[in-house]
Amino acid sequence: MNSKINPYALILSVGLLLFIPFLGSVHLFDWDEINFAESAREMMVSGNYSQVTINYQGFWEKPPLFIWIQALSMQVFGVNEMAARLPNALFGIFTLLYLFHFSKKELKSPQLGLWWVFCYLASITPQLYFKTGLIDPMFNGFILLSIFEIYKYFRQSIPSVKPLLYAGLFSGIAILLKGPVALLISGLVVLCLLFYQSYRSRLKFGHLIIYGLSTLIIASIWFLPETLQNGPYFIVQFINYQIGLFSQNVAGHQQPFYYHALVLLFGCFPISIIAIAFWPKSKLEIKGRNQIESSAPITSMRLFMLILFWVVLILFSIVKTKIVHYSSLCWIPLTFLAADGITRHNAILPKWSKWLIAVIGGLLGCILIILPISLMHFKSELIAMVNDPFAKANIMANVHWSNWDILPGLIILINTFLWCMHSEQRLKQFTLKVYLGFQMLFISLTASIITPKIEAHTQGAVIDFYQAKAIEDCYWFVTGYKSYAAYFYAKIQPLKATDGLQKITQAFIQSKQASNYLALSEADKNALDDAQKDWLLHGPSDKPVYFVAKSHDQEGLEKEPQLIKIWEANGFIAYKRP
Repeated sequence: MNSKINPYALILSVGLLLFIPFLGSVHLFDWDEINFAESAREMMVSGNYSQVTINYQGFWEKPPLFIWIQALSMQVFGVNEMAARLPNALFGIFTLLYLFHFSKKELKSPQLGLWWVFCYLASITPQLYFKTGLIDPMFNGFILLSIFEIYKYFRQSIPSVKPLLYAGLFSGIAILLKGPVALLISGLVVLCLLFYQSYRSRLKFGHLIIYGLSTLIIASIWFLPETLQNGPYFIVQFINYQIGLFSQNVAGHQQPFYYHALVLLFGCFPISIIAIAFWPKSKLEIKGRNQIESSAPITSMRLFMLILFWVVLILFSIVKTKIVHYSSLCWIPLTFLAADGITRHNAILPKWSKWLIAVIGGLLGCILIILPISLMHFKSELIAMVNDPFAKANIMANVHWSNWDILPGLIILINTFLWCMHSEQRLKQFTLKVYLGFQMLFISLTASIITPKIEAHTQGAVIDFYQAKAIEDCYWFVTGYKSYAAYFYAKIQPLKATDGLQKITQAFIQSKQASNYLALSEADKNALDDAQKDWLLHGPSDKPVYFVAKSHDQEGLEKEPQLIKIWEANGFIAYKRP
C-alpha cells in the first residue's frame, strides 16, 4: 500500500471527508444520543457542571467527562446535532492517525498501519459510530491508548514505569468517560498476560501499584470533589447502576449469550470475515512462544489483540444487559488481525470466507434495494405483512423515497459480485483495495441517504412536534414508553420554585424525609412519577400540559375528558391540557 502522498495527510483527509459532512443532517437518536446531548444542554442551562442530570434530576448512569466535552462543543457551535456529534468525529480522525503512528513507530510497519486504518473504515459499525454522539468511540479510544502503553511497558528492554504511568492516566480518563469497566478491561488484559512467564517476569509489583494509583488519581478528579460537595448519594447510585448492568437485564436489553458474536460478524462486515479467516494462523504463531522477542513486535501485538478481543467478548457476553456498542472495543483487534493477515506476503483466504462475504454482501445489497422500492411502490403490501401497530404507523409516514435511494444497495451488490469474480485464494492487494474502497463508499452513502429516511419513519414526526413547541412555557409528560426526545427538542427549562409541579415534587420528597431527589429509593422515585402524572392530569396546573404517548397504547389518556387531542402522526399521539 505504497503511496507518494504523506500518509498522515492522506488519513487526515479521508477522516475529514468521511466523518465531518452531514453530522447534523439527521436528528439525534433516542435513547443514548439524545440522553447525553440533553445532559450537556442541561449543564449549560443550569450552570451545574459537577453532576450529570436528566430533566434536571440526578442521572448517575454516566460520569461527566463526555458530557463536559459535548457542552464545550455546544458552547462553540450551538445546541444542535452537529455539535453533539463533532467530538466523536474529531476523535475518530485522531484514532485513525494514532493507529497508523503506533504501527509505524512501535510495530515498525507503516504498511500494516495503513491497512489497519483501511480495514477500520471499511467495517460498517466502526465507521458509523464516529458519526454519533455516543460515549463509546471516545471511551474505547482511551482504553486502547492504555493497552498500547501496557504493550510498550512489556516491550522495553530496560524496565521503566513511565508507560504504566501513561496507561493509568488513560485508564483514569476512560473511567471519567464511562465508568470503572475501563479499569476492569485493562486489568483483565494484564492478568491474562501474566499467564505467559516472560511477561510475568517483567512486571514489577511496584510498577503495578503506580499504575493503579495513577488511574485512581485521575478518576478522583471528579469522584472525590463530587462526594465531598454533595455527599455519597450520587456515587453510590452510580456504582449500584454499574453493578446492575452486569447482574441483571436493564431497560429490556436482554439478549442471548451469543448476541455480541453475531453483532461483530455482521457489524464489522466484511473485515470480521477476513480476520476470522486469518485467525488460525495468528494463534499458531503465538502458541508456544514464551519469550518476548525484540525482533518480533507484531507477534507480541498479535497476542495483545487476541487477549483484548476475548476479554471484551466474553465479559460482555456474560453481562446481562446487552447493547450493540458494548462489544465495540472488539473492533480494534478484529481490524488489526485482518490488516495483519493482508500484509503477509503469502496471505491466503480459505474458500469459505470468499463465499460467506458473497452471501452477507448479497443479502445486505438486496435488503437495501428492496426497502426503498417497497416503501415507494408497495407500502400497503408491506403494512399488511407487519403485525405490530406501531411499526405499521411508522411505515405509513409520509417520507419521500426515490430511485436514487437504491444506490447504496446497488453499490454493495455490484461490489460483492465483482469481488467474487476477481478475488482468489491468494489475496491481491490491488483487488482488495478496490473492494474495500467501495465498501467505504457504501457505508458513507448509507449513513447519508438511508439513515435520515429511516429516522423520519421512526421518530422524525414526534421530534418535529417537540421542536414546534420549544418556545412555549409548559409541562411535558411522556407516558407508555421511555424517551429523552421531549427534553432536548422541546428545550425544557428547570422548574422554578413557584411552579406547581416543583411544589408537589418538593412536598413529596419532604414527606419521605429525604434531603433531595437523589436520596429517594427507586420505589419512591416511581411513586413520585405517578404523583407527578396524577397532578398534571387532575391537579390545579398553572401551565399548559402536553402528554405524548404511542397511538396504540395511550395509557388511558383517551379517557381523560379534560385533555384535548391536538396531534397524531406516525404512531405517536399528543394531548393538551389547557
